[in-house]
Amino acid sequence: MKYSALLLFLMVAFAAQSQKETASFRVEGICGMCEERIEGALDVPGVVVADWDKETKMLQVVYQTKKLSEEDLHALIHAVGHDTAAGKATDEEYAGLHGCCKYREGASCPSE
Repeated sequence: MKYSALLLFLMVAFAAQSQKETASFRVEGICGMCEERIEGALDVPGVVVADWDKETKMLQVVYQTKKLSEEDLHALIHAVGHDTAAGKATDEEYAGLHGCCKYREGASCPSE
């Protein structure tokens, strides 16, 4: 009986830990450096995979709902200077971007 209760507890704990959700939303950026920065901002516990497409400006994220919310994802991206569908990075955060990554000013990367 003890073993079956322990097994049941472990199964419930594992199932709760693995609850995942997929989010898809627009993130402003221009180039490969932007892609590295955006995806790097989401290299945190709870994010399973993050993929930003520079052509469509769409981000696909699979994350654990027990550790993060979609609002947390937006905040992480804002913190590295990128605007999302849910809001904008602060002027100070945006100012930290490389010159060719200044998407608000219509910048373009020479190598792109």
